[in-house]
Amino acid sequence: MIRIGIVGGAKSYHGLSFCQIFNGYNRQEALKKGWKALYEERLKKEARITHIWDENRKDAQEVAQICSIEKVVEKKEDMIGEIDGVIITDDGTMKHQKRAIPFLKEGIPTFIDKPLSPDIREAEEIIELAKKCKASLMSCSALRYAKETEILREGKEKLGEILTGLSICREWQGSLIFYGIHALELLYSIIGGGIKSVRNVGEEREDLLILTYKDGRRFIVSSYEAISPLYQINLYGTQGYRSILIQDYGYFYTRMLEEFVTMVETKIEPFPPEETLEIIRVLVMGENSRKEGKAKEIPLI
Repeated sequence: MIRIGIVGGAKSYHGLSFCQIFNGYNRQEALKKGWKALYEERLKKEARITHIWDENRKDAQEVAQICSIEKVVEKKEDMIGEIDGVIITDDGTMKHQKRAIPFLKEGIPTFIDKPLSPDIREAEEIIELAKKCKASLMSCSALRYAKETEILREGKEKLGEILTGLSICREWQGSLIFYGIHALELLYSIIGGGIKSVRNVGEEREDLLILTYKDGRRFIVSSYEAISPLYQINLYGTQGYRSILIQDYGYFYTRMLEEFVTMVETKIEPFPPEETLEIIRVLVMGENSRKEGKAKEIPLI
């Protein structure tokens, strides 16, 4: 049995989702506590969350009780030596990534929930530390693993050369970096990297990024707070087009966690951390483009 620790964000949407998908949960008690994230999906892997830490110990204890987590630790470092891998959960502060440092230094396979960092230099330092300490590192939006885009990611449906497209999601609390990452990674999972520049022609809470690739193709990523919640991508190729609405949330969370467990088993990262770094650069520079005004085009390379 692979032992996983979960650090921070115990009662965040992601924290509750991850714990349920790994360990299952007591539905009656969860409903009594007003849990909104309730998933019946389970991992196919032999892995479970055995340790949990949160700044709010009562939150950690509640989640541990409902999801049958064995140990609520006093300090996050108390897990070291007792777990095989660790999840650093997004808690909405965009400071959660700092909690990964002691685990990376010990070479523990680590999943840092999105975003890796709102600061490019910090993201680079985290990746450098993981490499130095030979700690396998994974950080992404779960939209990378959307069921509805699998057919395209695996090359089983041909649109010819995809020339342009639009990926859109609702923004949250005016943060392009925190939530726009979902729309960007959804696009990135299909089109891949090689982005030359970014220009934000939108406004705060209405971000509209124009991404220019090295080969000249352009794509749009939109993160718009006032719209109803959705993740959608439209792609246009020389032999066809697709409009895809992402609806199976349980699937993309489960697939992402299964990829993480495989990384814990094999120590092989499911995709290069440099992809995550490129995504962070696009988001940070996209935000800078809006703040600097006049829809300034900012090169990534």
